[in-house]
Amino acid sequence: MITRPLRTKPSSRRRWLLEAGLATLLLGTGAGAAQAGPAATTPGSLLAALQQQATTIRQGSGRHRLYVFFDPNCPYCHQLYLKLRPSVAHGDLQVHWVVVGMLTASSAPKAAAILQAPDRLKAFETNENDYDFAANGQPGGGIEPARAIAPATRRMLDTNLRIYREHKLFGVPVMVWQRRDGGVDTYAGVPSARQLQDLLASLA
Repeated sequence: MITRPLRTKPSSRRRWLLEAGLATLLLGTGAGAAQAGPAATTPGSLLAALQQQATTIRQGSGRHRLYVFFDPNCPYCHQLYLKLRPSVAHGDLQVHWVVVGMLTASSAPKAAAILQAPDRLKAFETNENDYDFAANGQPGGGIEPARAIAPATRRMLDTNLRIYREHKLFGVPVMVWQRRDGGVDTYAGVPSARQLQDLLASLA
């Protein structure tokens, strides 16, 4: 385990400006969530599209699968990453992170940097573990934005965003999963500890 030196978070005003801007973009209405509660979508077709068409970053090797739409600069996605990390580390969970770059000007270049990295999982975890500690001093995801987005990467991002928009999702993060009984559920926002416990218990 690597122990990081203590670092100072960006000023409360800078962070407030980022989160206020994201809340406006996301039309967020709940505390700690872009749009709390079930997402408006067709769950079965959404899950099929994610399994067959989306480009994802897999984290963990557990038998229970969870798909999560995220933006590299989304503070609520970062909160969800931290909440899911113990289950991933325990070996119970396999999270497929579906990257979309739509919140800020640097979102798409950061999403591209993750997908164009030799090790996508490592790049994704760098973005989250260094959240608000980017080398350029800007708040948000910690990965350095890509200087250029390759055509193949652009197609991946476009496909992920098309799936998101076609199913009329709202805000990020959005979780999608198959239940033990075969049904499919979605949830937009960051669940409470109890909600997350119930959600994980329902995974197929």
